[in-house]
Parts: sequence; C-alpha cells; structure tokens
Amino acid sequence: MARKVATKAKEARWVEVTCAYCQGKGRDRFGIPSPLSSCPTCGGRGTVRVKEPYVTCQACNGTGVQPYKRLNCAACGGKGVQTVEKPWETCPVCGGVGRDNMTLYCMRCHGAGVITAERADS
Repeated sequence: MARKVATKAKEARWVEVTCAYCQGKGRDRFGIPSPLSSCPTCGGRGTVRVKEPYVTCQACNGTGVQPYKRLNCAACGGKGVQTVEKPWETCPVCGGVGRDNMTLYCMRCHGAGVITAERADS
C-alpha cells in the first residue's frame, strides 16, 4: 500500500522594490510616446514585485534599460533586479558581468551574473 508523504511547499517571499526603468516615478523614463505615459514596467505604480532572494541585474547594471537603447532590459524586464535561487555562484560563461558582448545578455545566467550551484556542475 502506497503511503502519502505530506510535504510543505516552500513559499517564496514577495517584496516591493523601486522600479528601475522609471526610477520610481511611474512615468516612461524617455517620454515615449508622451511625457505623461505610464511606465511600461511598473504600470505607473513606481514599484515592482519580485521574489527574494534577488540580485541586481548585471546585463543592465540595475538601470532597467538595455545598454545603448531606450528599451526595457531584455534580461530583467526593466525591474533592475532578478530573482535567483540559493546557493549561487558566479556564472562561468560571462564571469559575472551578465553580458556576452555589449548588447546581448548571457544566455547561461540570463543576465544575472550568477547561477545556482547545482547548474554550475551541468
């Protein structure tokens, strides 16, 4: 007879952080299509919800903007931070910088600069 084992799901803690794309102002940082436009990342709230633990997005250096463009960062979606799983270590592909060249984020760590320790072995 099979025995059921009760397991408690690990609940992630959600926190509010200042939206990096609009710098907490709730308006599109570049005024596109107008200076009154709401921020495309936070929807005008000025904050975004992320799971803990999180790290600063290395692909955009926490700005929420793609380097050399006026678009949301493709790695973090404009939040400026990325959720990671512990334990983590520096990404062996990009060396922790989050980019493999000047415009694309690192595909191994998705721009976070760190990967989970279990993934490092694979």
